[in-house]
Amino acid sequence: MSESKKDLKPKRISELIEGSKLFDSSGFALVKVTKAGKEELLELPIKSTGVDELQERLSSKAPRPPVRREWVKKNSKEGRELGLSHDKLEQVFDNTDEDYINALEKHNQDFTWQTVIFALDLKLKKKDGSEATTFEEKKEVLRSNGLTVDHANQIFKDVQDLTKLQEDREDFLSET
Repeated sequence: MSESKKDLKPKRISELIEGSKLFDSSGFALVKVTKAGKEELLELPIKSTGVDELQERLSSKAPRPPVRREWVKKNSKEGRELGLSHDKLEQVFDNTDEDYINALEKHNQDFTWQTVIFALDLKLKKKDGSEATTFEEKKEVLRSNGLTVDHANQIFKDVQDLTKLQEDREDFLSET
């Protein structure tokens, strides 16, 4: 659970030493399961170290919408946004392309799963007892244990919350 700034006593830092891992964060993701009508919370160890770098790398591989040429009128919404002084043939992104939409959906799902798998601070083992090493093997271990998309989203959120203060999140939510 996140704490607010007023609940934490600041620790003053006067120097940073390379490799001291001062900003490493770890904690637990809480995942609810229900078995035979009885609710239970599972505590899964998580870490945030390296998550930003992973997400930057994954984001750089996001699919791009195809470009198509389209006649844009100067008085249209797009024409005004582009600041056109006359009607003009422009290259525009086609965000409605079905192949792009499917690729983006798969990318977003993999983005969440890769982040969750990377952040879980526990060993994932296959049925034969050997350690799962590939993304697909690790994902299968989690799915075969009943981890749902909702569970993955909760773990993803808890990883993000490791380094956020509660009032920062509340301020963000109140702006909408």
